[in-house]
Amino acid sequence: MYQLLIVDDEKVIRDGLAAWTWGDHGIEVAGCCAHGLEALQFLSNHPVDIVMTDIRMPFMDGIALMESLHRTYPFIKVIVLSGYSDFNYAQKATQHGAVDYLLKPVSFPELSNSIKRLTVRLDEQKQNRQRLEVLTRKASQLTKVLRDDFLGKLFEKPLQCETLEQDAAEGEVLLEAESYTAGVIRLDRLAIHGKRISEREQNLLAFSLDNIVSDLWDSQHFGYHLVDRAGLEVYLLSKDGSRQRFTDIVGQLHRYVGLFRSTFSTGIGVTVSDPSEIHRSMLSARSALAGNEEEGSVKVASSYLEELVIEQRAATAEPADEESPEEDDASRDSIILVEAKRYMKANYGRSLTLKEVADHVFISTGHLSLLFKNAGERFLKYLTTIRMNKAKELMLDNSYKVYEIVELVGYSDPAYFSEVFKRHTGKTPNEYRGKLKQSRNG
Repeated sequence: MYQLLIVDDEKVIRDGLAAWTWGDHGIEVAGCCAHGLEALQFLSNHPVDIVMTDIRMPFMDGIALMESLHRTYPFIKVIVLSGYSDFNYAQKATQHGAVDYLLKPVSFPELSNSIKRLTVRLDEQKQNRQRLEVLTRKASQLTKVLRDDFLGKLFEKPLQCETLEQDAAEGEVLLEAESYTAGVIRLDRLAIHGKRISEREQNLLAFSLDNIVSDLWDSQHFGYHLVDRAGLEVYLLSKDGSRQRFTDIVGQLHRYVGLFRSTFSTGIGVTVSDPSEIHRSMLSARSALAGNEEEGSVKVASSYLEELVIEQRAATAEPADEESPEEDDASRDSIILVEAKRYMKANYGRSLTLKEVADHVFISTGHLSLLFKNAGERFLKYLTTIRMNKAKELMLDNSYKVYEIVELVGYSDPAYFSEVFKRHTGKTPNEYRGKLKQSRNG
């Protein structure tokens, strides 16, 4: 129903009008006010469609009220109900958007005819708005179809310049950035309780994922996305080449783990400067993700390590052209070893193999073993040292049981842990904790 506000300084008129059969015309009286200022205060908290107002009132008259309504609420329709037939009043009322000017005392048939004309007008406007909303929604849906089709081709293969520009324009995809990076986000678990999820559930998850990523990515103007509904993967394009954007969005998506009943893993591609090379960035992102078997992790394509070398050179102000090929290889190997150690420190709390770490830094197991050897270390010894140092740290906290510490530092067999711990510290875990207790008691 349409909402009506009655404004008149005479209470008897307000009450009489409010008692009329408005419901027969699809109208409900939202409120009554004694003057313009009271009406404006009422409207700030109660939206209405129609205002019926007197002209002469204290504090703010009907003309001043209509001026304010015309500026602030231009969609509200105004009917003037006045005891004055002065032409100037009628002219001013019309200028400020009044749709009718009725003279007191108004007859109910006259009021009824005026309201019928107004509701027909409101109905037409409502229908026009609905038609426009439908057309806008269809246009938006068509644009999304064209955009998804274009992004699918852009991620799959190199496009000719003419085709690329035309299809991008049709899908409203703006490709004017200096660099681009593609990424893939994967839902790690497509099965629930050991059973494959139904097609209906998969479509619902894809729909939810599409809308959430649109809010987190496209709406922030970071770039564009495409959802693979069959595989429940999201393909992302960053318009500024930033890899941090991918890490950020995965962090935000983890808020929805309960909805999707899955963690998210990510592959990040190489950065390219030309739109025609975006498919290459996506290919490297898919390759990075394909070699990533750990749930909930982020894996970056191999050229990232090369870029780390360049960044380290820049930070130490060492011109690249002054380095020999041997120095260049040594610098790259150094960065790879640093990244491998960082990864080991971040993941010591679970089963961790030489192959997994080598895969993370995109080299063979033999190459990684050689890097540790050249640094005067061994992979297993370095990993054991990390775990034992953490175990000693946890021993300081008596709230942890020894078997809990065993699991927290990446071991599954308490007996084997005790053997390694004694070899590392000269004491069993219980002896070590007893010694700590003695030293505390002084």
